[in-house]
Amino acid sequence: MYWRIDCTEHLLLNVRDDPTSSPSRPSPRAEANGVQKRAGRPRSTTYSTGSIGPASAQSLAKHQAAAVDREHLGVAPLVVRWAGSPDGRLLAGVTRQGVYLWLVKPFVQLSSLVYEPAEELGQFVDVIWGVDGGMLFAVTSTGFIYEIAVYKRDTPALEYQFSAQHYYVRGPGEAAGISSLGIAQKRTFRLPGTGATVCATAAGLEMAMVATRSHVYRLTWEGAVISTTAVRDIYDNPLAQLRQMLCIGDGGSRTELHLFSDGSVHVLFCSGSEAVVRPLEQPSVTVLAYNPTGRIVAVGTTGSEVLLYAVDSREQSLDLITQWALEHDKAAHVAALTWTPDGSALACGYSTGHVVMRTVLGFELNATRLSSQTLPEFLVPSPRLLHWAPGATRLYVFSDCVAASGDSVCGQQADVLPFVRAALNVVACEGNSKRVCMFSDDKVLLHHCEFEAHDLASQQPELLWHVAHVPPDYISSNWPLRYVAADADGLHIAVAGTNGLACFSVASHKWRLFRNQQQEASISCVGGLLWYREYLIVASINHECGDSPQILFFPRTRPLDTTSDLQTVVLESPVVTMSCHDSILLVLCRNNVLYQYAIFDDMNFIQVSFRREIELSQFGVDPLRVRSLQWVPSALFDGRPAFLVHEGIVLKVVGEGLGDSGSVVVSNRVEFAITSGVNFGNMHSTVWWFSGTHLYASLISLEDFMDGGTGPLVDGARRRMMRIRPEFFPVAISADKGMAVGLDQDWTLEEHAVIGLGKLPIRAKLYLHNILDHMLSDGAEQDALMYAACFEHLEFFPHAMEILLHEVLEREMDQSLAIVGADAVLPRVVAMLENFSAFHEIVVHCARKTEAAFWSHLFACVGGPEKFFRLCLDSNQLETATQSLLILQTLEPASVNEDNILALLRRVVAEKNRELCLEILRFLKMTSESDPTMNRLLARLRQM
Repeated sequence: MYWRIDCTEHLLLNVRDDPTSSPSRPSPRAEANGVQKRAGRPRSTTYSTGSIGPASAQSLAKHQAAAVDREHLGVAPLVVRWAGSPDGRLLAGVTRQGVYLWLVKPFVQLSSLVYEPAEELGQFVDVIWGVDGGMLFAVTSTGFIYEIAVYKRDTPALEYQFSAQHYYVRGPGEAAGISSLGIAQKRTFRLPGTGATVCATAAGLEMAMVATRSHVYRLTWEGAVISTTAVRDIYDNPLAQLRQMLCIGDGGSRTELHLFSDGSVHVLFCSGSEAVVRPLEQPSVTVLAYNPTGRIVAVGTTGSEVLLYAVDSREQSLDLITQWALEHDKAAHVAALTWTPDGSALACGYSTGHVVMRTVLGFELNATRLSSQTLPEFLVPSPRLLHWAPGATRLYVFSDCVAASGDSVCGQQADVLPFVRAALNVVACEGNSKRVCMFSDDKVLLHHCEFEAHDLASQQPELLWHVAHVPPDYISSNWPLRYVAADADGLHIAVAGTNGLACFSVASHKWRLFRNQQQEASISCVGGLLWYREYLIVASINHECGDSPQILFFPRTRPLDTTSDLQTVVLESPVVTMSCHDSILLVLCRNNVLYQYAIFDDMNFIQVSFRREIELSQFGVDPLRVRSLQWVPSALFDGRPAFLVHEGIVLKVVGEGLGDSGSVVVSNRVEFAITSGVNFGNMHSTVWWFSGTHLYASLISLEDFMDGGTGPLVDGARRRMMRIRPEFFPVAISADKGMAVGLDQDWTLEEHAVIGLGKLPIRAKLYLHNILDHMLSDGAEQDALMYAACFEHLEFFPHAMEILLHEVLEREMDQSLAIVGADAVLPRVVAMLENFSAFHEIVVHCARKTEAAFWSHLFACVGGPEKFFRLCLDSNQLETATQSLLILQTLEPASVNEDNILALLRRVVAEKNRELCLEILRFLKMTSESDPTMNRLLARLRQM
């Protein structure tokens, strides 16, 4: 749920080498730019048939003796491999002879290590980050691995300088200025054997994988060899070499994917000492990317296709979930893939310069096409790395500029694509699900959905947004925003960054911050935040109490203050996610324990009472993969609780007494899931989820609520499920209006396009008629009537009922014969609509928008066209009666029509309605040429 906003930003990608000529010490200029040169003999070791010994000191010293002064040559070195740090704040790259470090925000080169070429040590081919982000491992083509430490300098690398005193506002994350980081070589070791090294990858917390032409080595982060596999045992093709590796899982039970230069992928399923190799039945693969939250592997091909596979390590299989191709240019091949940090969306880079955002199940959110910045226009930027900055609101695209006719790289460029995210994606609370709430680097956008469905196309979406710019004092120190939550009324918004939090009032358009930075820095929101009536509930880590996990309750009407007497709940483990339903607070922690609390409050007092704790491990739940957790609405919740868990892309109900395992899968294809607790008629609540193509709703009636609530979700005999297909991605359910609301941004955005709020078009789709159709088809006429009556006051209610009548009529007429008897739904629809004052208007408007061949079946259900016409006259609905004249003339004998038209005309004249008089006369004139009765009637009127 990511949408483009603002313009594409172009970055200056200037890979700087040290221009010093002294090999023994850095020059002052190099020191200022954060460039360091290594001279002399470093600490190093090498492996020889499993034994550790000293590397060649002479070759290492020669390799590090002097810098390659490319500035004098006027040629910028090309980066051959990129790697983003685990936290997203840093970026590493290697050229053939150098290692470079960049800061992502602001984008600036911090440090570099450049070596003189040496044949024995080869050239750099890959670079990977250690698991803690404090170490780099640069791999050379001859099997040397350079362990490079990232350290903090004593003096700033870069500072702002002004000729006079100057006041300025720092941007998001720039309060501390530019990070003073540098890189320094720590040691060097060498792989066994003599094969050329081709690629490397991090393989979990305990090991890394490095591949040569002949072997794949698995190493600890300290450099010890764990195991070795011959490449020919994976793929016996001496002409193909490894291009990319992925490792899923740690230790003895893991799955490895090996991509070869001929486009084939071979999967290695490891269990203890045993390993099974299976080829992936997909040729011409170019790139792989793994999503740990959904356990999904994305596979890009030369035919612009992206395929998603679910990894099943137990069954040792990869199962295809979905696939798609680039619709904007079929000739493109997939050049880069990266998942968002939360695993909800995939960014796809293509050789034609397109960057496309799709959800985890393939819904295309938007597409952007990049163009060459400073190089000739015939060069096309082909993305090599897609990197999400912290907060996942800025996508960094590093591209090789190539000619359309060849593969030679003529230059490189870097771009940034700004995005906004749906707040529902980070906090699945009631306020975020009732209205569209988005956030970017430094602002929150709230849309109240105050529009009518049939007038939506004429609205200007940018005028309907409330934009709240986060105060620079907060966002400059606590970037990025991690959690955003709106309250149920849409009047207050809370945001939380790395530390502290801030609250915004939509009515006053003012922010509330902590009184001082010490209080702000004392807590970090971890696990989410949400509103409960007059209180803000925050799952946090208290740094002043030994990083103790806590839940804090901040009153909405008081200043933010941790020193005041706050209601506090101390936990044993940090929070993963939480939700609040009525007065029930559910908290899931990393130790896989679910805590339930009851909340009692008034305007000045709140009390939280512990109810129970449940081990979710017994239901097979992985807390690190849970995206949201909600209750299943039930009057028996205190005695027999059941929970709705969205884990990866699977939605399931867990609780005692549900099957043998205590869990039942509701759907295997879910983008998001929310529970709407608004009561309408006999319906207590509705569970919604989006499958990437359809929006599903499971209706929980009052009887289901009293009986435990799980029946409509897990019991096939009692299952009440409705689905609709919106043309956009829904991000909110406006239950009181009977519509789903979302955003639609499916066109290609050129890199020079100015994109603002006007390019975030709000779309809405009525679902009221779908629910009523579903109820009436199940024979629940009374439930449908009670449900529809709750929406009669809305302006677009007649329009929604027209859609219902039209769809049922067309569905039944599509059969060879009109459906009659007990199976017919149209009579039930008509019987329900007769209870509303707009009944006659709805029927006439529906008839005028359908084929004339359908009229006889429609009016047979309402008692015939003449009876319908007379009822309109009796209820003084003259305009509706006038609109039904054509229907009357088509279905009834001419002799009947003459009397009816005269009766209508007398009533209209008595009402002195000139417009209706003229409309009736126009109708008579139009039909008089083909109908003698109408011609005779028109002649009589002329004589009067």
